[in-house]
Amino acid sequence: MSDARSDAPLQSPTPITIEPLPGGYDRPGARRLLSDSKLPSAIHKVVKAPFGHTVLSLQTLDAVVDAFDVAQQAGQAIQGALMEDIAQTGSLAIPEPTRDQRLFIGAFTTTVLLDKLRLGLVPLAPSPRIESDLEADGLEDLLEVTVGDLLPRLAKMATNYLQTQAQQKPEAADPKLEAREGWIVTTLLAFAGQLHGAVQRLTHLGRLRPFGIALAKRKVTVGELRYEGFYSRAAMDPVTDLSPVRVEDIVGNEEYVQAGLKLARDVAAFDLEAGTSPKRLNPVLFGLGRPGCGKTITAHAIGNYFLDYCRERDIPARFKVIRRTDWASAYQNASANQLVKIFKEEIYGFDGVVGVYWPDIDTAFASRGSGDLRMEEKNNLGAVFGIFDGTLIPKDGKWFMICDANYMQMDEATRSRIAQNPFTVPGPVGAQDFVKLMRDILLRDVRRFVNPDDPRWLEAGQACVDSKLSGRNVESITNNIRAHVQDFEYPDDYFKATLERRREIIDQYSKRVTVDDVIRRVEQFAEFQVEAEEKAARDRFENEVSDMVRQLNAGRAASERAAEAFQAEIEQKAGVEPTVP
Repeated sequence: MSDARSDAPLQSPTPITIEPLPGGYDRPGARRLLSDSKLPSAIHKVVKAPFGHTVLSLQTLDAVVDAFDVAQQAGQAIQGALMEDIAQTGSLAIPEPTRDQRLFIGAFTTTVLLDKLRLGLVPLAPSPRIESDLEADGLEDLLEVTVGDLLPRLAKMATNYLQTQAQQKPEAADPKLEAREGWIVTTLLAFAGQLHGAVQRLTHLGRLRPFGIALAKRKVTVGELRYEGFYSRAAMDPVTDLSPVRVEDIVGNEEYVQAGLKLARDVAAFDLEAGTSPKRLNPVLFGLGRPGCGKTITAHAIGNYFLDYCRERDIPARFKVIRRTDWASAYQNASANQLVKIFKEEIYGFDGVVGVYWPDIDTAFASRGSGDLRMEEKNNLGAVFGIFDGTLIPKDGKWFMICDANYMQMDEATRSRIAQNPFTVPGPVGAQDFVKLMRDILLRDVRRFVNPDDPRWLEAGQACVDSKLSGRNVESITNNIRAHVQDFEYPDDYFKATLERRREIIDQYSKRVTVDDVIRRVEQFAEFQVEAEEKAARDRFENEVSDMVRQLNAGRAASERAAEAFQAEIEQKAGVEPTVP
């Protein structure tokens, strides 16, 4: 008999930590399980090594044993936590999980198994390209059994998958032993990937979605994996890719900042249990501004605000920065496939709300009007069009993205999709803006050494305005000022002093900087910048002239060769011996 609360997912915030033991949880039991499934025999039949298993096939089996061992431990731990939650109802009856709760235990156990399996097999051989999931028919019946019955069934599934593929794929009979070994690992990775996709449909889009949302609210660690709902990442990886910058550190860009903060709050308001948003949102915020105007730091500040806002309200959230390595690949279709994977799995597949930052997005998409547009770039355009049009993942308010560019060098079709909510990002513009940026933010740790109360600081700010400096330029200047302030040799007594005394010594030995010195540094940087720009302009002009001369010479040579060929043809038709030049 179960209480009405038994349909609820995990409620307790108690962390779940599963640390694999040095000798394993029950590795002999995992080995017996695999032996009963005939998986080692199926592997050996393909490898056909003269002296039994090879080193690689043994490493493969060891990774599989480890995955099943940890999965059994994880399944029992998550079941224990769920039963504890059910028992908190106060009823004296023996707690009995519902079908959905049994499905949840099975889905989490299977997810851990497949994650560990891929973690152990990926270093051994190339990963396959997964284009489809396993058929989901009968999946719920498979998952709702006990952990003790589930794992043997999964092992048998892996064996059947391997045997079926061995009959259909000629690679399994390759005469080279190394090729057959690699095929075994790649095929098991394909099985793990396809089954993982089928389970994800149930946990992210199906009836188990509320369990994933509840699970994301508590800390779950399985060995080196940290689980956020049903999604895992390495426990040592940072929770976010963001720099530790706050909204109050942003100078200028007020309209852009406020639009980003509002969008972050609206996405945080997404109803995860109902799978809908109370508002219709445009999830893309686009900023255009010159290099150094603060586009990146603004996006990072909005991202930190979003995570803090969600954390304070117990909303599972994450923030992803799209880096060039995520979409720039030398392999055909790899870039677009990686983008699709990131947005489907890491962003929309996450059991919570998500923010995304894509810096310099214009560099990823060349103009489609360009005559030399590569197929890889066309595929990237197709992937990003699917993101912004809502055909790849729904624009339902569960996620938002900040993207920016230095120049609008994209074609009209791309601009119309990306710049749906455009803002100009000017950075600091007035003298007071530059004073705040230099004195109060970038030099705040050494503020007492730069005469902060001197009224001539406004002149320093105006010097930045007159020199048309960017925020990045000012950061370079302030870094040099800080280095000058702290340029001193430590006295011997510093290393034996208390923390308070060390601060006194630093105050005593640090150098003071006048506002005149700040203005001088601004002017020197501006002079250097002008000189560098003029040199760059001269270099560009000389290169362009050199290219023009090269093209003219090439054209002249081509014309001469064409004239010689034409003259030879005329002489040949007239029966005259060709003229030897």
